[in-house]
Amino acid sequence: MTGPGEGKIPLKARVLVGNRELSCDVYLHVKGYSRARVTHVDVECGELNEVVPPGAHAYATAYTRRGELRVRFREPLKAFGRVRELAILCPELAAALAPMRDVVYVGGKEGGIFIGFRREQIRKLEAFASSLGVSPRSNGY
Repeated sequence: MTGPGEGKIPLKARVLVGNRELSCDVYLHVKGYSRARVTHVDVECGELNEVVPPGAHAYATAYTRRGELRVRFREPLKAFGRVRELAILCPELAAALAPMRDVVYVGGKEGGIFIGFRREQIRKLEAFASSLGVSPRSNGY
């Protein structure tokens, strides 16, 4: 589901692909709401479909640093001048995950991408969501 929805916490963030800033909506999508089977981060912007087309996926290395979550792809992306990195400048998200350096799953969807994390980071994201009043649901939907 693209756009706001139940269990999707909007995050104030800026998104950079290489040196180019994109106008994106960033959400922490919590497990059990709006069809989410696992807690993940949605980055919604049609231009990101040039990075990861709907239905495609890629593994990348993600790390936090100085209020940013950086996602570094293993292969250069053909879109936007063959860049390798996407940055989400969001101090709250970075603080919730920090310190972090791990492999993430980046999937394409209509109107953007989603970033899937490993269990340790998912626990941190769910604790952050709970502190904002949105606790994960165990039934998946």
